Amino acid sequence: MNLQQTTLRVMVLTSVLVSGASFGQQAQKEQTPVIKSTVDEVVLDVVVRDKKGKPVKDLTIDDFQVTDNGVKQKPTSFRLVEGKEALSQGARVPLDVMRQVRLVTMVFERLSPEQRRSAKQAALDLIKGDQGTNVFYSVVAIDNQLYALQDFTQDRELLRKAIDKATAGQYNIFSNESTQVKAKLKEMMANPVAAPAVSGTAPIDSAAAGAGFGGAAMQSKLAQVMNDMLQFDAAMSNTESTRTSIFALLSLARGQYSLPGRKSIIYFTAGMELPTNLDEPFNSIASTANRGNVTIYPVDTRGVMMDSQNRGVMDEMAKVAKDTKADTTSTDGAVSKDQIRASDRTEDAMRKNVQMPLRAMADSTGGFLIGDSNDLRTPLRRVNEEVNSYYEVFYSPGIQTYDGSFRGTRVEVARKDTVVHARAGYFALPMDVRGPIMMPYELPLMKSISTTPFPKDVDFRASAIRFQPGPEGINATLMVEVPMSGVQFTEVKEKQSFRSRVSLVSLLKDANGEVVKKLSYDLPRSGQLALLPQARAGNFIYKEQLTVPPGRYTVETAVMDHEANKIGVKKAAFVVLPKRAGVNLSTVTVVRGYQPNAKGLEAADPFQFQGGKITPTLSGTIYNAPGAMLSLFFVVYPDPAMADKATVTMQFLSGGIVVGQGELQLPPADALGRIPYVMSSSAETMPAGEYQVKLTAKQGTTSAEETAFVTVAEKK
Repeated sequence: MNLQQTTLRVMVLTSVLVSGASFGQQAQKEQTPVIKSTVDEVVLDVVVRDKKGKPVKDLTIDDFQVTDNGVKQKPTSFRLVEGKEALSQGARVPLDVMRQVRLVTMVFERLSPEQRRSAKQAALDLIKGDQGTNVFYSVVAIDNQLYALQDFTQDRELLRKAIDKATAGQYNIFSNESTQVKAKLKEMMANPVAAPAVSGTAPIDSAAAGAGFGGAAMQSKLAQVMNDMLQFDAAMSNTESTRTSIFALLSLARGQYSLPGRKSIIYFTAGMELPTNLDEPFNSIASTANRGNVTIYPVDTRGVMMDSQNRGVMDEMAKVAKDTKADTTSTDGAVSKDQIRASDRTEDAMRKNVQMPLRAMADSTGGFLIGDSNDLRTPLRRVNEEVNSYYEVFYSPGIQTYDGSFRGTRVEVARKDTVVHARAGYFALPMDVRGPIMMPYELPLMKSISTTPFPKDVDFRASAIRFQPGPEGINATLMVEVPMSGVQFTEVKEKQSFRSRVSLVSLLKDANGEVVKKLSYDLPRSGQLALLPQARAGNFIYKEQLTVPPGRYTVETAVMDHEANKIGVKKAAFVVLPKRAGVNLSTVTVVRGYQPNAKGLEAADPFQFQGGKITPTLSGTIYNAPGAMLSLFFVVYPDPAMADKATVTMQFLSGGIVVGQGELQLPPADALGRIPYVMSSSAETMPAGEYQVKLTAKQGTTSAEETAFVTVAEKK
């Protein structure tokens, strides 16, 4: 058998990955909350107004009536937060800005010239109002991505400039501006003492930062929150603008979880058309915002246009009504296709009202919709009032079973002619999985991992791949691979389309069984029916890079096929040895595909080879069909402190007998000290059977070994 180093001049792809604008992806990365509590206490921000719209500020604890999941709750405490102070039981105390910060994020999204002028006027008027010393504003924009134009600040001139940029219609500047803001945030987090000196950042008055905290500490904390808010996965960006909007809002709400206090999102938009396939992530906006104590105030920038806004809805509803009332008493009892689809068409018609999702967002998070007005300044002043004056009501719901169900909340006050704004509820989740965001799809997956025996209704592969050792541990990649041939696809004949959905949760546990990392991913897919064979032939591959300290670990992964309502769970061992002097080897993986001259390839990406991108597979099965190649990928890490060159020998064994061997010619290490290597050999003449591939790297007196197992099968 000839062993050779090659640039993959021959490559047989065993799968076709379906891509394109119609395919959406969502990734959620666990953020560890900074502040933890062992007390299961719910805090509700409550705004109360009288019949004239003025804030009510003289309520007592006995005036509040709270219902949680249909059960009345007795508030344990309450207080009125106003300006610089909190009033509780007659005593006024200064606000601690580190725990009672008030954040306002202004979000501008794809507006027409007239809408931009209206939004700009309202936003500039908003920041002119009187603010408490612990109120901070930020400015972001949504286009094909989530862009940061100004991090949290009290400097009105900086905010004015950011609002100008957000409403200028020059979307091409967003990327550069956002890159600069993100770099500035990293500087502030890494060097909080020098943070106020960073260009474009206004210093925070130390007196406003609360006892025991300096302005630099507060600036660093706000930078961390803003950085968390901007953790928006680029995979969310596609031509389905609603998907980008939803996941941008989720990122903004999720990132504010770790900071106590009242947070508000003012969302300037021309509306949101919500398709059924995005209902679940849309509903998660409310739960995520409520968990982080974030209130959303959507601003419909289209002005007074109710007749034209609703005309399309009413026309479609009229057609549905006409079809439903049609005479169906013919001799053959025929019912038209339109009549059969009447209920579906009713829902489609209602979804044409792009203001309805905005209202739902506001109502469920304790805010209110601003719209149907050509002057947005007056209603935004109400937002300013709510940011500066509100009640905090505390109670303990006494939850016995954290089943992940939604628990509706309702707040009333024992005073007539009042209007109460408060969040609509939250998801009941246990403390060990409660975090800034728990998507609904994660709960059944988490439960399945704790089930004995594991369910095995979905076929997939999962493993951790070791790469470069470092002072803090091994850089590794957690990989999950789901053959789409085993996933159910639902065909929608009326629309000549299909849909599927795969979700996963993976837990990395240490030797004590404690979770050290939780990863999750959701892949809803849809496409034209003509592309269905390609979709079924593909593989869903998820990869996440980790740094893991030395020790023994297990990777427990659950995958769900939503269309089939099936789940599979697998468990794999993972051992990380301490870093040692001398040569090291990565795990050996089989190559599924190779993309030469890959654009946007990051230097730190471990799956790269000579400027191209490797697509690995956890399947060790190769078919000995004509032209088939067996390609293996690994990385050699020579010790730069040693003068000797690293060498690698490879052996193929079958039944314990060496059937092929040779020494590989290694190229020089790259700038990061790595030698990525691909070994390709013809599999066409290999007899069917089980093979062991053994790599041995040597440098001086040091050595490292890795073994991979490959099955060669006859192509049926």
